[in-house]
Amino acid sequence: EGQQMLIDLHDSAPGVRDEQLPRLFERFFRTEASRSRRSGGAGLGLSICERIVQAHEGRIEARPSPLGGLWLRVELPAFG
Repeated sequence: EGQQMLIDLHDSAPGVRDEQLPRLFERFFRTEASRSRRSGGAGLGLSICERIVQAHEGRIEARPSPLGGLWLRVELPAFG
């Protein structure tokens, strides 16, 4: 799209609650507090993704997907 490369990832249900969306990129944040690190990860994945995208002068955002889950949009400059 012009000088930007867009990557849209859609996931099906279950999604995350609207109030959790702003916190998804925080380090160690997990949508289900009851999950342990063994069964639910460390809560670092999206934080690392955000740092990588920012290092490439892009941005990443999360919103509800029309499929009922999460929609991640990554925008990166189209160099070349």
